[in-house]
Amino acid sequence: MKYLCLILTALLTAACTAQNKIADAMGMGYAFRPKKLFTPARDAVSDGYWDVPEGVHGEHVIVVDTRLQQAKYYIGGRQVGLSDISSGRAGHGTPQGTFSVIAKDIDHKSSSYGSIVDAAGNTLVSEYTVGDPIPPGGRYKGAEMNFGLQITSGGIWMHEGIVTSAPESHGCIRLPRKMAKIFFENTPIGSKVIIQ
Repeated sequence: MKYLCLILTALLTAACTAQNKIADAMGMGYAFRPKKLFTPARDAVSDGYWDVPEGVHGEHVIVVDTRLQQAKYYIGGRQVGLSDISSGRAGHGTPQGTFSVIAKDIDHKSSSYGSIVDAAGNTLVSEYTVGDPIPPGGRYKGAEMNFGLQITSGGIWMHEGIVTSAPESHGCIRLPRKMAKIFFENTPIGSKVIIQ
């Protein structure tokens, strides 16, 4: 039975990977999320985990895997944290490479994306991009990016947001509130961020 389960898992993973490649090539992003189907029980998280054993110190590094939609946190080469994420969707991809945290802002607001509200704060346009026309009586309200860690000068941040474990942002890396707060509180400016 154990071997049958392993064979079925391998076949389903291969099928999902093939479907994702086709969907990605068509600009549709990920059609299937094999990570969610086959995450080992010991790694299964909703918000993530954070566990820094006493005496662990050294360089802080965050490794973001856009394929698996996860961020792993290392201190001194030892993994101490894990979080599900949502990275950039098709047309708004999250840049890949090695970056560093260049700024922190606990209650950052987006200067590019948000909503349009009236004088009473009622939402007139729920998804607004700066530069689009603003309806009469409306004003721009930047999307909340709390516990923000800025990683590019072009406006890519790691911050609190809605996380579905699928690429759905405008390029930023969204974390669940609990993990965004932990990452924010424990990440010094200058920490390395590797995005794959």
